[in-house]
Amino acid sequence: MSVDNDTHIGAVASGARTESFVLDTSRPMSLIGVRFKPGGGFPFFGVPAGELQDQSISLDTLWGRQSHSLHERIQEAPDTASKFQLLEQALLRRLNRAAVRNPAVTYAIRAFHAVETVSSVGAVVEHTGLTPRRFIATFRDQVGLAPKAFCRIVRFRRVIDSIGQSPYLDWSDIALKCGYFDQSHFNHDFSAFAGISPTEYIRNRTTSPNHVRIPT
Repeated sequence: MSVDNDTHIGAVASGARTESFVLDTSRPMSLIGVRFKPGGGFPFFGVPAGELQDQSISLDTLWGRQSHSLHERIQEAPDTASKFQLLEQALLRRLNRAAVRNPAVTYAIRAFHAVETVSSVGAVVEHTGLTPRRFIATFRDQVGLAPKAFCRIVRFRRVIDSIGQSPYLDWSDIALKCGYFDQSHFNHDFSAFAGISPTEYIRNRTTSPNHVRIPT
């Protein structure tokens, strides 16, 4: 959800992303939002999470006129705590308690994040007891990405988390430790997800690992 001090932007829902996007910070803006853990958002929006992949759509599309009222009340709230309380209450009202995450998806997310036991999609499917087609469809519906895309994102996140603010980096060592086959494989995925090369990332990084400056 976002509000620009000059232009009304309104409330938006963003799906899981496989690419970077540009946030215009040239003018003051006020933002408040919720970031769901993998597989945590689908009970709130009434559509399969995969339908929102790489999209940011008006919350009106999913919640109807209620999103207008929520947006206005958050704008008028007297302080930050009140704004978050309104947002939390709205989410609880929209929660579909019958939309429970499939145990196979829960298991897969945990397996894909286990650095010490990097799991292939095929190995995980064997443990779930689902057919590959059923597993992929269920995972995408609840997480928002196909399993292979999710694994690529997890691996990329390991890279970003391992970089920190260190000025001295051995990219080859980082690539191998994070599960890449070689430097070329690493460079390809980094550019695909970040939109820039590893060197450009270091040159333009900020205190937030998820944000970089765009040179003007």
